[in-house]
Amino acid sequence: MESSLFRYVWNETRREQIWILFIILASMPFSFWLLDLPKYIVNGPIQARGFEHPGDTQHYFQIRIPVPAGVKQEGFVELLHGFDLDRVWSLVMLSAAFLALVVINGLFKYYINFYKGRLGERMLGQFRYELMDRVLRFPMSEFRRVKGAEVATMIRDEVEPLGGFIGDAIVQPVFLLGQILTAIVFILVQNPYLGIIALVLLAVQGVVIPRLRRRQLVLGRQRQLESRALAGAVGEIVDGVAFIHTNDASDYARADLASRLVKIFGIRFELYQRKFFVKFLNNLLAQVTPFLFYMVGGFLAIMGTLNIGQLVAVISAYKDLPSPVKDLIDWDQQRLDVEVKYEQIIEQFSVDPAVELLPPPDHDGPVPHIAGELALSNVSVVDGNGSRLLDNVSFRMGVGDAVALEGGSASGAETIVGVLARLDVADGGRVTLGDADLKDLPLAVTGRRISYAGIDTFFPQGTIEEAMLFGIRHTSLPPAAPGRYDVIKSRGNNLDVHAAWVDYAAAGATGPDDLGERMHDAMVTVDLEHDILAFGLNRRIPDMWDEAAERFVEARTILREKLDGGGMTGLVEPFDPEHFNSQSTIAENLIFGTPLDDTFSLRQLGSNPTVRKVLAEHRLDAALFAMGKDIASTILEVFEGLEADSPLFEQLSLMSPEQFPDYQAALKRVGSRSFAGAASGDQAVFLDLAFGYIEPRDRLGLLTDDLELSLLDARHAFYEALGEDQAKIAFYHPDLYNEAASVKDNVLMGRVAFGIAEAESRVSAAVRATIDELGLRPIVFHTGLGFNIGSGGKRLSGAQRQKLAMARALLRRPDLLLVHRGLMQLDPGSQDAIVGRIVAESRGADGRPGFGVLWNLEGDALAHHFDRVVRMENGRIADDSAARHDDEREPMRASA
Repeated sequence: MESSLFRYVWNETRREQIWILFIILASMPFSFWLLDLPKYIVNGPIQARGFEHPGDTQHYFQIRIPVPAGVKQEGFVELLHGFDLDRVWSLVMLSAAFLALVVINGLFKYYINFYKGRLGERMLGQFRYELMDRVLRFPMSEFRRVKGAEVATMIRDEVEPLGGFIGDAIVQPVFLLGQILTAIVFILVQNPYLGIIALVLLAVQGVVIPRLRRRQLVLGRQRQLESRALAGAVGEIVDGVAFIHTNDASDYARADLASRLVKIFGIRFELYQRKFFVKFLNNLLAQVTPFLFYMVGGFLAIMGTLNIGQLVAVISAYKDLPSPVKDLIDWDQQRLDVEVKYEQIIEQFSVDPAVELLPPPDHDGPVPHIAGELALSNVSVVDGNGSRLLDNVSFRMGVGDAVALEGGSASGAETIVGVLARLDVADGGRVTLGDADLKDLPLAVTGRRISYAGIDTFFPQGTIEEAMLFGIRHTSLPPAAPGRYDVIKSRGNNLDVHAAWVDYAAAGATGPDDLGERMHDAMVTVDLEHDILAFGLNRRIPDMWDEAAERFVEARTILREKLDGGGMTGLVEPFDPEHFNSQSTIAENLIFGTPLDDTFSLRQLGSNPTVRKVLAEHRLDAALFAMGKDIASTILEVFEGLEADSPLFEQLSLMSPEQFPDYQAALKRVGSRSFAGAASGDQAVFLDLAFGYIEPRDRLGLLTDDLELSLLDARHAFYEALGEDQAKIAFYHPDLYNEAASVKDNVLMGRVAFGIAEAESRVSAAVRATIDELGLRPIVFHTGLGFNIGSGGKRLSGAQRQKLAMARALLRRPDLLLVHRGLMQLDPGSQDAIVGRIVAESRGADGRPGFGVLWNLEGDALAHHFDRVVRMENGRIADDSAARHDDEREPMRASA
């Protein structure tokens, strides 16, 4: 990367800088005329110079071009004769000219600032892109010395000042110097003494202020480094919060954080002290000059050597002088500061000369398949501490073979997989794929023809489908909206994130339709299909499947027949508009539908005006308020004093232990008051608590038959009271699909009964059987693919994350699958089944294209699935079972 900021700016923005310099030069004559014109207004029409007698006029706007006397006897060519104006019209015309010059100069400044800002923002985006592009080319060894939070802070925050400076780097000093020189020259022309005074004071400002700011630069660097370290420490705390809690290290983490904050405060406080002192001194020096102008200039005017118009013009000119001077000093300060930041950023994103960056993704055309042999010849790998992870290892396997590696954490098996996946770099020897050296192959080849699944998984924030497609986002087709990213494209990037990136061919698909089938096959292989279906059953079907809604309504009837025929009638209580559903909350019975927005959110229904009005009309508000108070007091009495990890809390669904103090305070505030005497906020608190009550689940004996009948009447009244708000609730109807409810809720159209053993699992099995019977499994599966897995897949279990990572690796049909204990979080039986299916697929089962497998196993329990087992010890090959157990194959060669 370019080490000099100014060279980087000039190389990247030369054309734009030249253009804006031309605009600045073009603006200077207008700036001078703007300074000079007030003199003519004051000396002419205002002081009546040239208008001593009534009727006197002055000639204005005559334009003549000088020519040689031989060409024209007069010595000039007149382009515009001009016209005569009396005193009043002279004042009007000169004032209008002054206003026009103000507008013209304002437009120049607007254009220059707008252009600079646009240029700076464009280069800021480009610089961030270049830094991230460089990070993507770092070998894995570089990531062991950097923290992700620090890199993010540098790219997001520390680079920010560069955006404001890049546009100003060359243009701003020229622009400001032009303004300063224009004003100084004008003052010198009016009176040399006043010009010298201005020059001397400007020189003092230009020398003293930068010297005082040197310490500010040092403090700024320290603040930047400490802030970066703080970001890294916060990132470590967030990433390791589980270990902090399990080791009771939270107080130490707080102490470390407080120490860093105190240190940053000290630096910033000193920085502010110096900053505002310099500002005070700068303002003082700026005001000394007008003082001298008034005194010296007034004296010269009294003596008659300077007229009033000149004095007014000089003071007016100086009025605009402190601002560009201050801006120029600020620019110099910013230059020094930004240069330091730039150098630090370049240093942070630089690698050791001995370390080779990964090649850029510059492969065009079809990506060739890997064929032949995979070979390691005398390969050695040394870690940062000098320990040998691989010691002159030689190893060969056919690209279509299934080979297992065995060995402990320091055996070298993991490193062999890492070298082939380009996660580790060989310090000696040679690694070849077919006839090509691995390090010479573009990432487009190894990244598409070799799949890797390890212990750790990576999933960007998004859905399961997006996580699966991450492995085949290779092909950038033309974007739907050309020109969307012209700013970045003009700097050498022609990639558009909104383009069609999915490489269907890599997955063996021709388009989105059969891609879903390929994802389904991969999920079946890794035993993740049932999890995806479970996610789908608990989600709303996408709009694209709206035409299937009637089939889900049909599924209700079939499910009811299955439940009745299987003796499971009592396991589900259906929704009936004319009956109270005892397995649902009071709120669900009142609304009898699914809210479409937060207006009727079940968590804050007690404060909804429509609900409160209906409850008051049916005299339910006082009853439910009393019920809420009884629930709160009973729960607090039963659970008070229990340990936080007591298993009894698992049976508590109406409130959490963290809410106990809030309800205790509310009960204390209300005391023995009735509903009418309680505050509105306390009324809502206990109404919301009652709304969540389910008698069969909570079993406090608070829901009577009469109360159920009153709530049923209130349900019908609530529907009528909604008016236009009916569109904000998707109501339950036995014959209609509820677009706001999940697939499972739509098929059940009821609630599973509480307190019956295995009721949930038996009903779920019946629902899945019904879905399969109607051929709706593909829709439910696709719906499940839309499940949001959270940042890093944290909404999935560890086993589910490893299965998903393996499915993603299989989706793109690799020529070689590399696995480093990729299923270790699964139980042994599940591991055996999945490994067996994957190895069978690698051998071309079911007509699928075969591929090679190199799997680093945790033990030897799964070794029987593979053609060959290589045992590693201390970075060397200790045993190779191929020669002993497969005499029909050509002997594989391994040496150390």
